[in-house]
Amino acid sequence: MKKRIRHSLVAALLLMSMGAQAAMSVTELALVQADAWRVRMGFHLLSIRGDNPEDREALKALLLEGEQHLDALAAQATPEQKDIAAQLQASWAALSKRALDNPLATQGYADYSAMSEINTTTLAVDALVNSAEPTGEDRYLDITELSVAMQRLASEYAALAAFPSAGLKTGTGLQSMDFAAEARAIDEMLDELKGKYAGDKKAREVLAFIDQRWSFVRKSIPGMDDPNTQKIPYLFYRYATQMAEHVSELAQL
Repeated sequence: MKKRIRHSLVAALLLMSMGAQAAMSVTELALVQADAWRVRMGFHLLSIRGDNPEDREALKALLLEGEQHLDALAAQATPEQKDIAAQLQASWAALSKRALDNPLATQGYADYSAMSEINTTTLAVDALVNSAEPTGEDRYLDITELSVAMQRLASEYAALAAFPSAGLKTGTGLQSMDFAAEARAIDEMLDELKGKYAGDKKAREVLAFIDQRWSFVRKSIPGMDDPNTQKIPYLFYRYATQMAEHVSELAQL
């Protein structure tokens, strides 16, 4: 059902692009940003579950949908946005190539370059979205930004569960993620949004779903700094994916 919905959304974007030119939507770009972090999470899930064919197919589908999504956005871009749209398409292509080549998953050895490149290619998409100056629709942008924060945290959770040296600081010079601080920030965003959208039935339902899923995986976050604590990366992946899909459907209404 969700795959049909996502494909119909891409089709709708393509149809829009054939009509009057519109600017790239800031909310649509944020969805691309969230999906880039989902791709990184999928890359590490392949390591965790031994290149599971189902996981690889899900990752391929996400990459294809992202490519189609960016093609549609590029078709809607104003002349001033054409350059950033082209850069996003190129960055997504680089992310796609890296995401499907995971030596730890396929050959059983931890390749530093692969772990570094999945970080840098994900961050490249993230940075381009942040540098864009969209002028289109920003409906439910704040809920989409909540999804970006959740997917970033989930991807780091999966990375460290896959291999201790696979975190964001590998190959980037970034600091290690402060999971406690990130989780608290998400808690605060979620509480604020639940109040803001209390009168919006569709948004309220999506936020209630997110709240339920988040409350469950949230319990495992404090143990990320303890190497002896059991991790739940697949459950985190599944719930994070469900939350992202619900936000995507809401943002496209």
